[in-house]
Amino acid sequence: MDGVRSPNAQFASAMGTAWHLAGGTQSEDRCVVWRIVLSDEPSPPEQIEGPSLGVAFALGLRALLRRRPGAGRLRDVFYGLRPRTVVTGALDTDGRLLRVAGLDAKLLAARRKGFRLVAPEPNRLEVTATAPRPGDVKFAATLREADGYARQFRTGRIAVTALILAAVMTGAFAFHQRDLAQTQQQTALISQVTARADQLHATDPSLAARADIEAYRLNPTADRYTRLVEDANKPLPTVLNAFSSSVSEVAFSPDGRTLAAAGHDDAKDTGIVRFWDMTDPTRPVLLGTPLRVPGATWMVFSPDGDTLATSSGPVPGNTGVRLWDVTDPASPRALGAALPHSDGGSPLAFSPDGHTLATGGDTYWEEQLWDVKDPANPVPLGHPLSHASAVNVVTWSPDGRSLVTSSVNDGARMWNVTDPAQPVLRGKIWTAVGTATFTPDGRTLAIGDGGTVHLLNVTDPEHVVALGNPVTSFLGGGSAMALSADGRILAAPDGERTLRLWNIADPAHPKSMASPLAGHSTTAMSFARDGLTFATANGDQTVQLWHLPTALLTGHTEAVSSTVPAPNGHILASAANDNTVWLWSTSDPAHPVPLSMIKDFSGPVISLAFSPDGRTLATVANGERRVILWNLEEPTKPAVLSQISASIGAGVVSVAFSPDGQTLATATATGVVGGDNSVRLWDVSEPARPRLRGEPITADGDSASNWAQASLVFSADGHTLAVAGRYTSNTVQLWDVTDPEHPVRSGPPITGGARWMALSPDGDTLATVSSAGVSGGPGDGDVKLWNISDHNHPTLLGPPLSGYTTRVTDLAFSPDGRTLATSGDGVRLWDVTDPARPAEIDHPLAISPAEITSLAYLPNSQILATGGQDNTVRLWPLAVDESVRQICTNTDTPTRSQWQKHLSMLPYHTKCG
Repeated sequence: MDGVRSPNAQFASAMGTAWHLAGGTQSEDRCVVWRIVLSDEPSPPEQIEGPSLGVAFALGLRALLRRRPGAGRLRDVFYGLRPRTVVTGALDTDGRLLRVAGLDAKLLAARRKGFRLVAPEPNRLEVTATAPRPGDVKFAATLREADGYARQFRTGRIAVTALILAAVMTGAFAFHQRDLAQTQQQTALISQVTARADQLHATDPSLAARADIEAYRLNPTADRYTRLVEDANKPLPTVLNAFSSSVSEVAFSPDGRTLAAAGHDDAKDTGIVRFWDMTDPTRPVLLGTPLRVPGATWMVFSPDGDTLATSSGPVPGNTGVRLWDVTDPASPRALGAALPHSDGGSPLAFSPDGHTLATGGDTYWEEQLWDVKDPANPVPLGHPLSHASAVNVVTWSPDGRSLVTSSVNDGARMWNVTDPAQPVLRGKIWTAVGTATFTPDGRTLAIGDGGTVHLLNVTDPEHVVALGNPVTSFLGGGSAMALSADGRILAAPDGERTLRLWNIADPAHPKSMASPLAGHSTTAMSFARDGLTFATANGDQTVQLWHLPTALLTGHTEAVSSTVPAPNGHILASAANDNTVWLWSTSDPAHPVPLSMIKDFSGPVISLAFSPDGRTLATVANGERRVILWNLEEPTKPAVLSQISASIGAGVVSVAFSPDGQTLATATATGVVGGDNSVRLWDVSEPARPRLRGEPITADGDSASNWAQASLVFSADGHTLAVAGRYTSNTVQLWDVTDPEHPVRSGPPITGGARWMALSPDGDTLATVSSAGVSGGPGDGDVKLWNISDHNHPTLLGPPLSGYTTRVTDLAFSPDGRTLATSGDGVRLWDVTDPARPAEIDHPLAISPAEITSLAYLPNSQILATGGQDNTVRLWPLAVDESVRQICTNTDTPTRSQWQKHLSMLPYHTKCG
């Protein structure tokens, strides 16, 4: 047998020593058998121990019981996973190490001439060892003597093997019992963490989101997944702890880079103002030392953000109104002395140009205007505005020509301050209010009167009119309300410890944008310029920073009916019942931005379609007999390319581009059986000059399909066009449009109709929302999956997808075809990897309080675009990693005390994600 050169010189030396100890003169017929202790420890053992199968077995069995059982682990009992292993080896006179067995106490017999292998399956040995003692070397005069020694050893191993097998079976049973106990403990732990997370959602949503991450780590199930998606796509707060007593006011600088909060440093009512750097809103940095302002109750930034005005309440050391230079908020400095004859108990407000400041006068019942062009030397303007009781509200209109004040006895009044030195009272516009603010266009005034928020049309200050129904909220002290910089989002308390956001893009029809946000009793609010962060203050010594989902898009003033992404994923188009289409840039889906608004349609846009290159958009407005093709080469400036007109008496109801962009399908309908209810194909290789292709596609004698209100969808390869009649037809027809000039009916009609339908990316599965002809009738609104790989034999795949309590409003396949999303009372996700066995991915996503009216996946992503009855468009990241990242970004790391209080069943750590 060939030997191998040992890579370990120390071991080779030990073998050589054993050889020489065997007999000095290495006669040709002399043979030697030895055993040597080897080690897999970093250093060799101090002394060589004799072989002991009992010890070896005990060590191996212990190693087995510490691990899961398996064939490999059982083998380790024999091969050993032990600190020290007894093996045998042989060395020839040339120093070449023979292969040795990996089993315990195997023997090799060696002679100078010829070698005989006693142990089977030898292996290469690369370990270290010290030289053996002479007593550990066994030698024999003949090979027969060596073989007999080996046989004795093998006989002993047979008996030990039987004992080992019995012990292994006993150990395996014990391990199974232990594993079962561990599983039960793990299940109980998961239940505890999950229950605690559910409890925290009502009081501390940020900590609840962190707990949901822990629950998902322990058990990554579908229900934990949906919780993570919900957490990541709702407002979450971080907490600023910088006060030892209550916080009375918060304000963002106009550029949003600085946050100021006024409060009390201790029970003695020592007022302070603290500043934070908000360059990264998710990681605010406390700046410098606080301003000491006794009893600070009001503060406001100037429009340029360089000056801060503060007023002190009725406390010892009251310094009235002070102006501060905050160009460096880490080191604010006083600008002159306190304003003379200024009362610190009244509210403050800068005019939009920053030249005038309204403050309290000599008493609470006066409001004085000051010229602050030189903030170090303010000059009073005219006489104070007198009131019959204490002034508690003051706010300027965006054009600076009007000022609104309020007091209990006088109610809310508006003043003409075109000349601030000679203000003129215009009259009372409302009863007394606790807070008021103008929208940026100056046409609407939001006021809070203690229990509700009213939106007033103040276009004509002489005839102020309330718009629509009041926005119900709970205002507590009446001073908490905030508007986003664009005036579209209103934040107001909704209960003792909850907040609510409202979409007021249409002030006459405000819509709740989210479920109530759990927080604290709010005393003040302020939005950052980006409209995605707002701060709230209260009496529990904290400031909360709320981070809205970055992909929350406002602009529509009525319900959004369609959300359609361009195939390149860079643009999203949304249509609404306000007769507009908005274009949004989704190049960075985490931060979409508006590009343009297309308006002047005569009715709501009911169908949208992008060309494959994203350069052309087709739109259809309800009641119009035309399709408009828009040039989107510059999406900020969409321009009309051409128009396609329908026949007289018919209206266009749906459009779709073929995947190659050469063909546009349009569906026309009259709403009358026998009318022009047909589909036409157009050559749009030159979008500016569309040309009709072939004859119209009609119902082809199918009396059940008149196609009024038809919907269209092309297969991914462009060879098939599916046509459904939405509400008035109970079939879906497939057409072969490989040759657009001569479309051919492909297979029998698919029964059940389709209000909505979607084709899987591979074109084999058709998802439909059934139309039974009678709204609410049996089968109406069922979601069905059809195998249409063979058009001649379309097959229903399993039972309808169920679970909705309201109508299904839309459906869409994910880009990889593995998930189907449906909308209605929430968004449901279905695993359709095997379309014949679809499975719902836990409960519906509670991502909006309003009904979701449309949805679509952005191309090549796990991002879902939805439109809803709350007039918003939202982009929802559905990937776990992205959800976890967003939660970690928008929440604080739990403190050790928080963890001990709420998650004591888990070891504390600060890692997130």
